[in-house]
Amino acid sequence: MRRELHGLTVNATAGATSRDYFSLFHIEPNFKIDEIALEQVYHSLLSQFHPDRYAGKPQVEQRVAAQLCADINAGYRTLLGEVTRAHYLLQHNGVDLKAAEREGVGADFLMTQIILRERLESIAEGDQAGHQAVACEIDEHYSLSRDRFAEAAQAAAWHDAARYWQEMCYLAKLVDATDARGR
Repeated sequence: MRRELHGLTVNATAGATSRDYFSLFHIEPNFKIDEIALEQVYHSLLSQFHPDRYAGKPQVEQRVAAQLCADINAGYRTLLGEVTRAHYLLQHNGVDLKAAEREGVGADFLMTQIILRERLESIAEGDQAGHQAVACEIDEHYSLSRDRFAEAAQAAAWHDAARYWQEMCYLAKLVDATDARGR
């Protein structure tokens, strides 16, 4: 069931597919986005469609506002993170991510990722210099994969973009592991 609330159409059917987050936030479907503009539109939409503003309105409007607010929050979280934005952009362009995951990443990248993980795990507790060196190297690899993803996406080379997205996923986990070990 589709409902309209102040010019925005909401799919209010239980289990319905999600909306187009790029159009919801009035931005072009692209990996590189203006995160400040995204945040401004996010806050504007939330203030306009927050369910509290619909208290006392008919129940259907309350449900539509609640669904729209959920879509706004989910869209913001998705588009704000680089890995989730890359994933969403691939889906948005019809890339079969399961097939891409089955194909995997190159052997060289896997070996690099394994070496980085082993180096991270071998750092002695309290070795801040060693930890910082590995963290910087992981960040460099992540930045390279992210930049390659952006280039491939810009060129609509979705097969390559999917591979770089997978690299970003592996490296983001290493970044998280680095952060956890650095505490």
